[in-house]
Amino acid sequence: MKLKSNLKVFVGIPWLKNNDRYSEYLPSCLKHLKEQECPVKIDRIFKTTPTSTITEPGTKRLHKALTDKLNEIVDAFMRTDCSHLWIIDSDVEVPKNALCSLIYLNVDIASGLYSFHNERRTMMAGPIPEGLYTSFKPQDIGYIRGKILGKDGFVGAGNGCMLIKRRVFERQHKSYAGLRFRTDGTKGSDVQFWYDAQAAGFTARINCNIICGHLPQFPLSEINDFE
Repeated sequence: MKLKSNLKVFVGIPWLKNNDRYSEYLPSCLKHLKEQECPVKIDRIFKTTPTSTITEPGTKRLHKALTDKLNEIVDAFMRTDCSHLWIIDSDVEVPKNALCSLIYLNVDIASGLYSFHNERRTMMAGPIPEGLYTSFKPQDIGYIRGKILGKDGFVGAGNGCMLIKRRVFERQHKSYAGLRFRTDGTKGSDVQFWYDAQAAGFTARINCNIICGHLPQFPLSEINDFE
């Protein structure tokens, strides 16, 4: 596929609190973004305003705070003329070929892989079983490496390496205002968004050739150990 000359990427980094455990990882995140080997321009890197909200893992308050930050990114993106939004978590390190590889999929939502913090082989991505629209089945890297997930059913992932076309957020019809992130407080808004998008008819794929680092446990420099 030949890349269109008018493509521009807006990078959004959800930032909850200053001086938390993720703050020290931001320089590495930015470094890997700047090292992308892709002719498509990263037009802007946007970090959300911090919040004073207490953000203990797994709490309703955390889910709400993160959802607000993701929608802050969407709103900032929509004020630009960029064609794609690339959401990157500050503790994720993207490989040099990530951006172009995701764009080449030519789908509405695309993502690479990264592991859970507590298990290096278990990827935060997989199929969404029928009826479990806010859950996905995490996949072992040995089983899915080299595959493209999403051709045969709904898939879900996190929002740590998520490329989204502009049209997903645009009003397509007077009765459809465009997607936003949402949560009921019990589940993350990332997988909910994956489900909502596919239920609305948008295409989604996960490129299992793109394996990102996830700090601090699994830096990008060590991902070749996934065999």
